[in-house]
Amino acid sequence: MLKPLPSKAAAGRRREKVVFLHCVKTGGTTFSRVLQRLYGDSYRFFDDDAADVFARTLAACDCMEVHAKLRGDRIVWGTKNIMRESNWRLLSGAKIFVMFRDPVECYISNFYQSKKFAKTLEGAAARALSCPETLDGYLENPKFSNLQLKFLLGVEPEDDRVLTDADLGDAKRLISTLGISLGILERYSESLNLFEHVTGSRIPLGVVVVRNKNRVPQAQRVVDEATRRRIRDLNALDQGLYDFAKSVFAEQIGACGPCPRYRYVSEDSIFVRCTDLIHALGGRRGSRR
Repeated sequence: MLKPLPSKAAAGRRREKVVFLHCVKTGGTTFSRVLQRLYGDSYRFFDDDAADVFARTLAACDCMEVHAKLRGDRIVWGTKNIMRESNWRLLSGAKIFVMFRDPVECYISNFYQSKKFAKTLEGAAARALSCPETLDGYLENPKFSNLQLKFLLGVEPEDDRVLTDADLGDAKRLISTLGISLGILERYSESLNLFEHVTGSRIPLGVVVVRNKNRVPQAQRVVDEATRRRIRDLNALDQGLYDFAKSVFAEQIGACGPCPRYRYVSEDSIFVRCTDLIHALGGRRGSRR
């Protein structure tokens, strides 16, 4: 993939802190690559769930990505503690960005990714994080529903608590109170434009390297309309969050002006490979001086 730009490119000017809340299966892996290129060695992936560790890590970098982490036999949300209202102060002053996706497409994509991920596990983790082989079996387990809302609120999938409309209300209040900038996967270029506008960053050459961790062909992911309706019903809270996010996004993007034309390239493309080679050769020449 394209190499990061060195952080000294920002020397002489103070950057605002950026926190990217990476919901599962919302195009976040591609966006993560954008951040790594933009922020270089001042980018951090938050691989903990402790609020004090979050505070120390954010103080030491310009950009932090908060995602999910396998710990032992469970998946830990990076948002688990920092999204408690008592810890919202830790995010004050930072530019916060999160991407959302149509709940049905997100759910289907997560099913296939979970099946793939489960096959890589061993021992206790394999037993605890097993995934049904069929979509119907996946639908029977409530822990897989409303994952976008759960992640935003820091509610882990294994938590037995049943989310309600009150939790959706809390999520809306969280977004409004912290002034979170929202992206929409289905409007990816406009979401990138919003990020650039809010942070003052510029994606180098407008090139976005696409990284898709779920490589199951779309033709193999055909889901009939009855099942889609069932998925949407089971993810009604995620649907409410998505609808709210779209309305907020429309307001936020309205202040951004015309959307640039970004160029999307595969991480396996000749362009990316050549760029990596140029960086590698440049690094070798520099080390000989």
